[in-house]
Amino acid sequence: MPVSPSPTFDLSAQHQFRQQLVAGLTQARNQGCLFLSISRDLPPIDPLLALAGLSDCGMDPQADYFYLEQPGTGMAIAALGALRTYTAEGCQRFQDVRHFCQTTFAQIFCLDGGHPRIFCHFTFHDRPTGHQGTSASRAILPQWQIHQRDQQVQLTLNCDVLLEPGEIDRLCGQWQRIWEHLQTLPPTFDIESVMVPTISLPNLTVQHQGFVRGVHTALKVLQTGEMEKLVLACAADITAPRPFSWEATLQNLRHHYPNCYLFSVRCDGGSTFVGASPERLVSLEQGVLTADALAGSSPRGGDRHQDQALTTALYHSEKDRHEHQVIVQFLSHTLKNLGLLIPPPGEPQVLKLANIQHLQTLIRATPHPAVHLLDILAALHPTPAVAGYPRAIAYEWMRQLETFERGMYAAPLGWVDCNGEGEFIVGIRSALLQGTMARLYAGAGIVRGSDPEREWQEVLLKLQALVSAIA
Repeated sequence: MPVSPSPTFDLSAQHQFRQQLVAGLTQARNQGCLFLSISRDLPPIDPLLALAGLSDCGMDPQADYFYLEQPGTGMAIAALGALRTYTAEGCQRFQDVRHFCQTTFAQIFCLDGGHPRIFCHFTFHDRPTGHQGTSASRAILPQWQIHQRDQQVQLTLNCDVLLEPGEIDRLCGQWQRIWEHLQTLPPTFDIESVMVPTISLPNLTVQHQGFVRGVHTALKVLQTGEMEKLVLACAADITAPRPFSWEATLQNLRHHYPNCYLFSVRCDGGSTFVGASPERLVSLEQGVLTADALAGSSPRGGDRHQDQALTTALYHSEKDRHEHQVIVQFLSHTLKNLGLLIPPPGEPQVLKLANIQHLQTLIRATPHPAVHLLDILAALHPTPAVAGYPRAIAYEWMRQLETFERGMYAAPLGWVDCNGEGEFIVGIRSALLQGTMARLYAGAGIVRGSDPEREWQEVLLKLQALVSAIA
């Protein structure tokens, strides 16, 4: 992917930007590229506020968007508009998306430090049964992108190189409006203006009964030795008197779950997939690959002493340590089979969230240059943390016992950049919003020794946290 030197110019001067854009388009065409990418540094801003307000800059309010943030680290990335989109289904969907990404990046000319990213979200099953908003896995090269890391913020524009003069004028005007919008962002998000009134979980008797029956069936299979673990999930549908707001939901989640990955993605049909996931699936940054083993759970205590007692009990729980070790062994074995070098994992730590805590082990590895990040993703999904182990057997039992379509729930979503680096999380602790309707998802890992009612209480705990976030 060709890269030009980095000239400087005043971002707020539209005529200078137009000159730069025209020159970049000419260079890109001369290089035989199809797309141009331009990036500029911005003063510190709130990417969530920026994304929420971009519709005021002449953007299509129904345009594709992608948002991912980890508040505790200061990382946030927002993308709006689809310059190029690819959809994939079937067992080769990860490899197909990898080919799309590699082909697309090879056709981009980067001007002045341009750093384009392609944003991807996958469905849990390779061929979903068609629940609205979850029809296919997608990869998107956005038109606009804002990236924040360590208080450094960058705005990126991606565009076609074959632009007519009128399209160039329109794009320059849009750039200017975006710049002015970013200069006048309010200091905080006005949650009260868009939040729906307080609502509660509906009667979940049917879900409760079905889930407990499923756990009893799973325990019988586990006793035979056919499986070591099965993850069962359930879905709860709620209705509000006015439409749900993904922006306000993220603001709520940002406040309550600073240690989680906050995400929001526009899906097919105008629905929005949103949540706060504690689990990174895999990331590749500066030559270091990291995968999260997250399994084994306990509620938080009402006071410091009770909380510490629950933490200690979780750490020494034979059942939870076994469930956690299954994930550690799966990740380590899978990455080694891909040719990655992995030092021995250490002892698990306890990841404390607002209402729940988990055993967590970070698996570090040295990646193999010939193995793409999306190849690693294909090998890891679904992990025992969201499906079970052995994977093929657990997958079949999960399909039999769950009565709803998972869609994007517990599936990977994230981004990959022009250097092959990127980050993907697991879409758990999530909800699908569409107007006044919301579908909430939560699950629990079943192993030998699991108690059906205790597992149901864990599911309820996760569902209640989602209700608190969206209302």
